[in-house]
Amino acid sequence: MLKTACWHLIFWGLYFTGTGFAEGPLRIVATGGRMGTSTYRVSGSITAFRHRTPHMLGGAVDEMQVGFMNWVHGYTAEVANSSAVTIEYAWLERASTGQILPLTFEGEREFVMPADSEQAYFPADPIDSDLWTGAAPGQDEVFWVNVRGSLPVDGEVCMGSPATWPGAKFVVYDPVNAPGTFDTAGAVASIPGQINRVLGLPLVFTGRYREPGHLSVIGIGDSIMDGTGDSVSTLATISGFGFFNRSAVDEEGANAIAMFNLTRHGATSAIWNTASRQKQFLPLANVVVEEFGTNDIGSRGTGNVDDLKTRLEGIWTQARDAGVQKVLRTRLLPRCSSTDSFSSAENQTPNDGWGAGEKRDEINAYFDLAVGEGKLDGVVETLVAVADPTDDHYWQTDGSAKYLTSDGTHLNATGNSVLAPVLRAALLALEVDVEVDTYGEWSGRLDWQGQDDSPTADPNRDGLSNLGAYAYDLDPLAEVQAGDLPYLEVDTDTANGPWLDLIYRRNSSAGDLGYHLKASDDLTGNWEDVFLNGLDVVEETLDANPDGDGTAQLMRVRMKIATGDSQKFMCLTLRM
Repeated sequence: MLKTACWHLIFWGLYFTGTGFAEGPLRIVATGGRMGTSTYRVSGSITAFRHRTPHMLGGAVDEMQVGFMNWVHGYTAEVANSSAVTIEYAWLERASTGQILPLTFEGEREFVMPADSEQAYFPADPIDSDLWTGAAPGQDEVFWVNVRGSLPVDGEVCMGSPATWPGAKFVVYDPVNAPGTFDTAGAVASIPGQINRVLGLPLVFTGRYREPGHLSVIGIGDSIMDGTGDSVSTLATISGFGFFNRSAVDEEGANAIAMFNLTRHGATSAIWNTASRQKQFLPLANVVVEEFGTNDIGSRGTGNVDDLKTRLEGIWTQARDAGVQKVLRTRLLPRCSSTDSFSSAENQTPNDGWGAGEKRDEINAYFDLAVGEGKLDGVVETLVAVADPTDDHYWQTDGSAKYLTSDGTHLNATGNSVLAPVLRAALLALEVDVEVDTYGEWSGRLDWQGQDDSPTADPNRDGLSNLGAYAYDLDPLAEVQAGDLPYLEVDTDTANGPWLDLIYRRNSSAGDLGYHLKASDDLTGNWEDVFLNGLDVVEETLDANPDGDGTAQLMRVRMKIATGDSQKFMCLTLRM
């Protein structure tokens, strides 16, 4: 690791952009986002596509930002798409008014998601909520993500977000039949020769909540939470299929919770621990629901319980290190065979490892211990809803065939609809951002000894403003130490570099403060926003609790230095 005095000229600056609005962290703010789980290969002249999916806000937002993905989660690993995918035009459509705002990428409409990319997602430029006419965007408002794009001949496109809600669409077609329109509102007109798909582009719908306290939830798991067995062709809710997505809205399809789905049929906790892209979404959530174990134990009960416990604890720790405030765990469900299509409990037989006192029970009991040890914040009591009330090793029945499950492992559509309210209640019982602070509250707790307590003041004249002391969780009246201030390093050792690293302290509770990076190739005033993308701009938590009191985090942002750069400038800005 080389210091910044090396071959790059480095500048670090702190800017206070004034008061008047609060800006929260970048979070998942809407329903309907999923990672890719499959690809669709086009053939012949079928090289164009059209995407339209609805996303319901989980709260009032100051900003929206949509990210697109060009990879899928295979059964055993993440797989990059071998085809480049071109987004020719993308736009957001406000359902309540029909207003359109274009999505751009560094100011340009067209963007090519490269083939074989390791990038977790490609974020469009953020859209400030002030650009929408009328009332500010609020909870339960629906915004449609529209994309018109193209693929190489015989190329593949990744499939992820549900596209069968009324008005939604994902089709591929011959570009000679393209309608030629974009930035339009309303359902997509039929295109001659179109081929319909039930899933659209994988995407994550992020933004910044206007106020703290809103849930931003990521689901991690396998086919149980993915929704295998539920219907993907006729969605029951706007948020999608599977009990996780269904839980995002109530029985009336309202009171939305913002959710992003990172589940995959066939996945295991071991696969998660070897993944690179999925972990990069964790900082976008304040709640994680984790559900692995069905495939880890296996249909014949051959999985190692101790290994599973270790892997699960690793996932929970990764979530907390990324800033996730609450981690919930679901109970492992029954896994049985049946001689009468699950119409009675007495004709069900638990699989090996899934019976009384066996591996499933050992894992479910372990979850309670993990709550007591503070490793988990709660267990979702899924068995209460879908297991036999006299013996939870069997599926609940009502005398009809395949009431809650069709195969003894997965919930069917009825089972998912029954379980969704249980998860929803567990999520709504959580309090997030409870430790959120404001500058005024922080300032009011201090003895200023008659000194100026305004954000821009520097009472002890050590070069750090009161706002800086608040941002970095420091005493504004004590002389600042060099190691407590943000600093830059050039890293030529880490793979895929060289990197320009910014290391800084972040106040863990500052709810009215936004931390922003800007970069420049010179000092002429041409500063550009730097957005985290998990590939050439990566954020890491070096120490989740450097002071031992839970008030600060030590962060590092790595920005890749492009080939040919002879100098690079970075500045950290604070907005309150």
